[in-house]
Amino acid sequence: MTEQQAVLDMLEILECGGCVEPAHFFTLMRRTFRIAHLLYLEAEPYADELKICRLHHTFGAYAAELYLTRGLYRIDPILKLALGGVRPVEWTTARHRFPECEPLFKTAEEIGLSSEGVALPLPSPAGRMALLAINVNMSQAEWSIYRRNHLRDFQLAANLFHAGMLENAAMTSGAAARDMRLTGRETEVLTWSAAGKSYWEIATILGISERTVRFFMTNARRKLNVVSNTQAVAQAVRHALIPTV
Repeated sequence: MTEQQAVLDMLEILECGGCVEPAHFFTLMRRTFRIAHLLYLEAEPYADELKICRLHHTFGAYAAELYLTRGLYRIDPILKLALGGVRPVEWTTARHRFPECEPLFKTAEEIGLSSEGVALPLPSPAGRMALLAINVNMSQAEWSIYRRNHLRDFQLAANLFHAGMLENAAMTSGAAARDMRLTGRETEVLTWSAAGKSYWEIATILGISERTVRFFMTNARRKLNVVSNTQAVAQAVRHALIPTV
């Protein structure tokens, strides 16, 4: 089978919705192209943090541990550029543009990872961002030619896979919405929190104890699958669960 035929076969599988499992998609991509590693990320950006909705990769547990323990995500230019833009981000271009991010690439070299690759921003619903990162074991000159020949294939495959993930999530949104339903008190507490009120102020307004306010807020965070009150308010507004002014 020629490489081009393999590409067409893979795209046909993706177009027919036959691949919504990241592991299966990664296998197809690696089998079709000369790819060493892949990473798929979908996240919700907040003022001072990034809530990870989906994260799948083939880099292994050790690489992920180093990335987190060394705080490399704080200086990762690929992450910043891809999640904040629409153009593909070349890893070597990002490396040269942001010399302060050299520890990230040095760590990659330390564990035998190449610094050649590309990150592809993916179209996402309002309030979310996504990307597919591709890493290859090629020289810079070899990768430059290979990228030029296959970037459109990479982007189309990534978009089709991402669309399948979104469609699959939409199919289960009915059950998720039921789980997300808030009680009257939880709605009131979130509404006043959105207005900038403290626990004590909310307790005074509603005529309940501050401890009870905390209880309702904890329940709301659990139902909305978030870890902070700021995220809970943002999720509630996004899903029209509380009134907005």
